[in-house]
Amino acid sequence: MTDRDSLLASIRDGEGSGLELKEVVFRGGRVAFGGKKRRASSDLAEVFVSMANTRGGRVVLGVRDADRAIVGIDPDKRDALEQFVVNAAIENCEPVIIPDLRWRHLPDADGEERLCLVVDVPQSQYEVHRTNEGRHLERVGTHRHLMSGDRLSRLLVLRGLTTPVEVWPAKQCRMEHLDHDRLKSYFQGRLQGRSPSKDWTAALARHKIIVKTKADPIPTVLGALMFGQRPEEVIPSAFIDLVSYRHEDPDGNSADSRRITGPLPRQIADAVSYLQLSPLNPTVSVKRDDGRHDYPAYSVRALQEAVVNAVVHRDYAAPSQIIVRLFPDRIEFRNPGGLFNGLTTQDLYDGCMPRRRNANVAWFLRSYESEVTGSSFMESRGEGFLNLVRDSERLSGRRPEIKEIGDTTQLTIYAAPAPVRSSAPGGGSPS
Repeated sequence: MTDRDSLLASIRDGEGSGLELKEVVFRGGRVAFGGKKRRASSDLAEVFVSMANTRGGRVVLGVRDADRAIVGIDPDKRDALEQFVVNAAIENCEPVIIPDLRWRHLPDADGEERLCLVVDVPQSQYEVHRTNEGRHLERVGTHRHLMSGDRLSRLLVLRGLTTPVEVWPAKQCRMEHLDHDRLKSYFQGRLQGRSPSKDWTAALARHKIIVKTKADPIPTVLGALMFGQRPEEVIPSAFIDLVSYRHEDPDGNSADSRRITGPLPRQIADAVSYLQLSPLNPTVSVKRDDGRHDYPAYSVRALQEAVVNAVVHRDYAAPSQIIVRLFPDRIEFRNPGGLFNGLTTQDLYDGCMPRRRNANVAWFLRSYESEVTGSSFMESRGEGFLNLVRDSERLSGRRPEIKEIGDTTQLTIYAAPAPVRSSAPGGGSPS
């Protein structure tokens, strides 16, 4: 399908989260949109802002939304309309938005070619936009919505414009909710027995474990996650739900379910142990000339990396938890929060430098050694995911799949078929 065919198909489908259609009407020297009473510049700026703040999108000027008819633009008004669009993006959007403008000839109902202006609005990676009237908007379906305070705060964090959620004060947490033995054990291990400081409170603040206040210090989200006795009691979504299904679809016929709670290092260890020992992760034992060999359905190293990724990359401001679903042919890891700060799935497969939503959580996890692999939970930057892909693909013959579903990210790892695991040793062995 050519670009023109794709554009015409999208117009036939009508407006959606990534497409807006507008009939342009010239009233003297002023631009207006058919069916709209408000100022066209303000209306167009709201479209640009809502698209840039969400996933980007396309505006086609010269198409009537009501019946998707291609009505076109008067060629004599071409320059005036182009200048109008640029001004709306620069003068009515804060920070400015730089759209891509392309003039296209598209056929109307009688087959006559009509001039239309296609405006592509990129998704903003590092800014959160508002109209010059101060409205932060996002796009949901065909509608523009004013962002809630929580949504705006998370988007500012996502694009690196404010303090990350992980170092926010955990409002319901107090110093007595922290496990001080765990804290001291961490610092003794990291500093090889030396005390971090004579001022223990100042040391915890420097490590972003607490926030100093005029009254008592308050643990941060990071402090509660890493060193809280029961983090899920002060951060309600800070746990992992695991569900096993007997069939290849989530049909409600679950074989087992488990909720994993506690500090993050314990959550990771307990989740990996559950996945490793699950009946849905069978191990085929094969007798060979040099003895008996075990071939599992999944690489243990890949399973651990998947759990660590979910913990490190999830949005801790979101009200939902990490969900891991086990099926006979695959395991799905779903965590709240889309890919962070412009990262794409192809970036991950290409081994690009990762952008972590919770960089401090990742830094602390480097100090914890896995009982499964004998190495740190956090491998060198970018290598952990590549190892996950290599190990999983070697066993199953299928590349793990990543996709964004709404405001969540889902990673799927496929099981090695039993015949593959019972064949030659080249089929893969435990990592």
